Amino acid sequence: MRPIGIVLKLLYRLQNHHWAGWPLSRWVGFMLVAGGLAALIARWPRIELALLLGLAWLLYVLLLAWAGRRRFAHFVPLAQSDVPPEPGLPPLDKAERVPIRACGWFSVQGKERRLADIEADYESVGTREHIILGRLRPSRFLGLGRWPAEELGWWYIFFQPAMIRRLRVGHLCFGARPRLALQVVYAVDEEKQETVHLIFEDAQTLHRVWNDLVKDAPPGAAG
Repeated sequence: MRPIGIVLKLLYRLQNHHWAGWPLSRWVGFMLVAGGLAALIARWPRIELALLLGLAWLLYVLLLAWAGRRRFAHFVPLAQSDVPPEPGLPPLDKAERVPIRACGWFSVQGKERRLADIEADYESVGTREHIILGRLRPSRFLGLGRWPAEELGWWYIFFQPAMIRRLRVGHLCFGARPRLALQVVYAVDEEKQETVHLIFEDAQTLHRVWNDLVKDAPPGAAG
């Protein structure tokens, strides 16, 4: 799981950090193509170099496509028998915010974006609507790329209990260390479903959020 998580995080950061108007992922692809063409024209030191760079570019494109289809995160579910119970945990108070990290399809002011492993809070308001409040902070990558300034700030996910279709506990692979996570699949409308992963540093917090979600989720959604 660890190599998958490392590759996904690297590609995600390349895709979302920009330099000179391009994401770093495009710069990497451009350099591979440019290097291959230069080697092909110069025939130096051997033509095999051009072929090698061409294969590297093809592998890179396939990896980007694979990561995009996986939404830059790999979830490994656990069987319910592998999740020890945590009896006696206090329920979440109304509008209590629980610090987490999250991966999912966020929106704000008419804009939508898939974000991975961002700082967030989970809460359920008085109407029982569940809200993920994500915060995008300034970041840099490889000393050049910066996250676009216009995307920084608050991003949100909203879903009602009746929208929940599946709840599972597992580990999320994004980076070198798999972490405890809840996978929540919810219906946006009759034809479309989305998935959000809530990431936790400890099992007790995970269980408190799990208990809050299953409290009024549709029968059969958990597990």
